[in-house]
Amino acid sequence: TADTVVALAAAGYDPDEALSDDGNSPLDYLMMQLDEGNVAGSGFVAKSITAVVAAGYDPADFGGYDLVGELLASEVDGVFGFGPYDHCLSLIALQNAGADVSEGAVDALVGIQNEDGGWGFMADSTSDTNTTALCLQALALTEEADTVDAGFVYIASIQNEDGGWPYENPSEYGTDSDTNSTALVILALVANGEALDEWGNPGEWLLSMQLESGSFSYQAAFPGDNVLATVGAVPAIEEVPLNAWALLDEAEAEAE
Repeated sequence: TADTVVALAAAGYDPDEALSDDGNSPLDYLMMQLDEGNVAGSGFVAKSITAVVAAGYDPADFGGYDLVGELLASEVDGVFGFGPYDHCLSLIALQNAGADVSEGAVDALVGIQNEDGGWGFMADSTSDTNTTALCLQALALTEEADTVDAGFVYIASIQNEDGGWPYENPSEYGTDSDTNSTALVILALVANGEALDEWGNPGEWLLSMQLESGSFSYQAAFPGDNVLATVGAVPAIEEVPLNAWALLDEAEAEAE
C-alpha cells in the first residue's frame, strides 16, 4: 500500500482521492495498520515515511505518530534494519523527511558494498539489482561518488541486451529482464542524473511490458496484469525516483 501511494503521487494523482467502495483511501489503510501495530521494523517504517511525504503529510506527526523519530531510534551503530535493503529504504525515507542522516549510516552502507560494486539483500548476500538500485538512490545526495560509480559498474555488467535488468545474474530462477528490477534501476539512474539514452533507453523496454488494460506484466514470458509490477513501473515511467522529495528540497534550497 505504501508503494501504491508513492506510485499515485509520482503520476500526479492525489492518494487521498483514490477511494475504495467504502470510501477509504490508501492513507486510511496505512493509519489503520499503524493503529493495529502492524508497521514494525525499519523497512516498513521507512516505506511508510516516504509514502506519507509523497502524499503531502508530515511523517513526524502523522495521525499522532512520529514515524521519523521511530526510525531514527532504530539506528544501531549506524545501521537500520537487518541488511542493505532495509538500510537504504531508511536513508531514503529520512532524506525525504528532511531529517539528518548520520555520517555513520552512510559509512556503514559504503562499508558493506560488494567487490563487484553492488549490494545484496543482506550484508553477506550476493549483489542484486533491486538492493543496489535502492542503495544508489540513497547515496545520490551524498559525496560518495566513487561508491556510486562502482555501483553503476555492477548495474552495467548485468544489463540484458533488450535494455532491461533481471533481479540478479547468475540466478537459478533465470535472468530474463523483469519489470520491477528494471524500474528500480531506472529510478537509480534518474536519481543520480544519468541519461537514460546512454543506457539503451530502458524505459522503452519497460513500456513494452504494458498491456492494453494499462497494467504491466512482470516478465515477457508471463503476460498478464500484475499489481506489483504496475506499482513498480509507474514511478519509473514518470522518472520520479524514491528520493524525489529530498531532491526537490535540495533544488529549492539551491534556488534560494
